[in-house]
Amino acid sequence: MARGSNRPQKPRLYPAFRPLSSAYAVAAVGLLAAGCSTTTVSAPVRSQSRPPTNSLPATSAAHTQTTTPTSSMALFTLPAAVSRPTVFAAGEGLLVVGGLTAADNTSQAILKVDPALGTVNPAGQLPVPVHDAAGAVVDGRDLLFGGGSTAVTSAVQDVTPGVSPRVISHLPQPRADLVAVSDGKIGYVLGGFDGTQGSTTILRTQDGRTFTVMGTLPVTVRYPAVAASAGSIWLFGGEHAGKQVTDVQRIDLTTGKGVVTGHLPRALAHAGAFTLGGTVFVAGGRIGANATDDVMRFDPANVSFTPAGHLPAARSDFGVAVVGTTAYLVGGEDPKPVDTVIQVRAQAGGTP
Repeated sequence: MARGSNRPQKPRLYPAFRPLSSAYAVAAVGLLAAGCSTTTVSAPVRSQSRPPTNSLPATSAAHTQTTTPTSSMALFTLPAAVSRPTVFAAGEGLLVVGGLTAADNTSQAILKVDPALGTVNPAGQLPVPVHDAAGAVVDGRDLLFGGGSTAVTSAVQDVTPGVSPRVISHLPQPRADLVAVSDGKIGYVLGGFDGTQGSTTILRTQDGRTFTVMGTLPVTVRYPAVAASAGSIWLFGGEHAGKQVTDVQRIDLTTGKGVVTGHLPRALAHAGAFTLGGTVFVAGGRIGANATDDVMRFDPANVSFTPAGHLPAARSDFGVAVVGTTAYLVGGEDPKPVDTVIQVRAQAGGTP
C-alpha cells in the first residue's frame, strides 16, 4: 500500500484512514500481513537481569541532590537511519526493534547494540514488522505491543534475546502510537490509536497473553512520553484529536484512576521520558512541526518542570532505554530519520 511522507512539512497520514485533524496529522502505523510467518520456537530463555525499559522505580526517600543530565552524541551509529523504534535494555547493551526507515518503510530488524564496544549487530527479525509500537519487560520477557505499518495491529511479539522472535498473543483491540511501562513482572499499556479513534483503556498484564482493564485515561493521546514515579504512571503531552496538548496525566497504580494533574510549559508530542538518578526527565519531541532539543526535569510532588539543558541536536520520535546511569536516545527524526544515538548521563549537582 502506498505511503505518504512522514516529514513535518507534509504530515504522513494513515493509509485508508482520514486524519484526525487537517491542521496536524502524523504517521500511519499497522500490520504488514505479508511479514507474518510460522517459526519453530526453542524453549524460552530468560534474558539476564537488567533495569527494564520504562521500569517502575521503587519508592524511596526524597533525594537530597538534584540530578543534572549531560548529553552527547555516541561515537557509534546505527547501520541505517531509523525513527520510531522500540528500545529495550539488554544486559549492558540495547535491543533496537523495528521502526521506520528513511525510505518510509517499516523495519522488521532487531539489532543488538553494545555501547561500550560501539558495535551494532543483527539479532533477528520481527514476524510482524512494526513502528510506533510500545515495549515493556513482562515476567522477565521483552514484549512488543501493537504498532504497525499499513494498518494498526494488535500483535504482541516476544523479542527476548535467546528466543526466536514470535507472536505470542494479541491486545484486546489493535493499538499503535501507544506507550507501555513495567516493573519487570507486570506490564501496563496506555494511550494510542486503533485506526479510527483514540484508545481510552489502561491495560494490565502479568504474562503478555491475558489483559485486564485497570482504568481509563481522562484524555486519549497518541505519541505521549511516559514515566513512572511515586506509585504512579505519568503521561506527558501527546496528541489528542490531532492537536498537540500540554496535559500531564497521572494514573494511580493502586486505584487505576487517571486524572489530568498539571500541564507542560507548552504543547509537546513525540518526546521521550526517562529516569536518571531517581529524577524523571522529558526530552526532545515536537513543538508544532519542529523537533526540539529541550530537556526538562519533572518534579512529581509539585507536578512542575524546570529546564535541565539541551540535547546535542533536536530530536523527536526516538526510542529510549536506560542502562545503568545512561539513557540512550536511539534514532529519531529531525525532521528526517537519523542513524545517530544520543547519550544522556546523570551527575549529581547541588541541592534542590
